[in-house]
Amino acid sequence: MAKYTRNTNKNKYRNRHQEMMRRRRVTTIVVLFIFVLIFALILKSCFSSDKKKDKKEDTSSKTESSMTTDGTTEPVTYERDIAFDTDSSYASNHKYCVGVNRKENVVTVYAKDSEGFFTEAVKAFTCSCGKEGHETPLGTYTTSEKYEWLKMVDGSYAQYTLHINDQIWFHSVPYTAKDKGSLEYDEFNKLGTAASLGCVRLAAADAKWIYDNIEWKTMVFIYDSETPGPLGKPETVKIDTNNRNKGWDPTDPDKANPWAKK
Repeated sequence: MAKYTRNTNKNKYRNRHQEMMRRRRVTTIVVLFIFVLIFALILKSCFSSDKKKDKKEDTSSKTESSMTTDGTTEPVTYERDIAFDTDSSYASNHKYCVGVNRKENVVTVYAKDSEGFFTEAVKAFTCSCGKEGHETPLGTYTTSEKYEWLKMVDGSYAQYTLHINDQIWFHSVPYTAKDKGSLEYDEFNKLGTAASLGCVRLAAADAKWIYDNIEWKTMVFIYDSETPGPLGKPETVKIDTNNRNKGWDPTDPDKANPWAKK
C-alpha cells in the first residue's frame, strides 16, 4: 500500500510539472506573438508615414525647407504656382483657398482647376503681415467667424474682419475709433510691408472682398517665398497726409467716402 501511494504521489507531481511546463510554453508563445505583432504594426506605420510624406511632397510641388547651421529653418520656396494640400472632401465643399506670402506681403486667392486642385489664381492683394517681434505665424489654418467691425488687441478698430487663428485675422488697416473717417493713414501707407501686430492687414476694398467671398472653414496657407505669387504684387495707392480726406481709406466702397466725390 505504501509503495502504491508513493507511486501515485510521484505521478501527480509529474503531471503537475508537465502541466506547468505546458502553460509556460503557451505563455511564451503568446508573448512572442504579441511582440511580433507590435513590431509588424510599427513597421507598417513607418512605411505608411513615409509613403504619405512622399506623396504629399510630390503633389504640392514644393522644395523642402532645410536647416541652417544655427538651427533655424530656411523659408519654403515654390517651383511653380502653389498646389495646396487639400482633399476631395474640401474641394467639393469650398470654392477657394488662400495663400498669404508673409515675406512679400501678398495675399493670393486660388480657385479649383479642371482636376479639382487649387492652382487657379483669381485674386491678389497687397497686405501687411506682422512686423519684427510680431510675426504672422507660418502654417495652415481655416477661417471661422467674421465681423464687420472688431476692436483689436491694441484698442484700435478694424473693418471687414475674418478670423484665421488665435488672435490672427484678415482685416482692414486699423482705425482709431469705430468710424470710417478715423483711419490710421500712416499705417495705410505701409501696405506692402510688414507692419501689423500679427494680423493680415488689407486695404478696405480688398478686406471687404475677403469678407464677402471667403467661406467658413476656408483653408489659409501662410508661408514665405521670394516670389510674390502667380499674379504678382499689386500696386497700392498712397494717401497724401496733407489731404483733408486722409482719415478715409481711399478704396473704401462706402458711398460716403470723400475720395470718391468729385
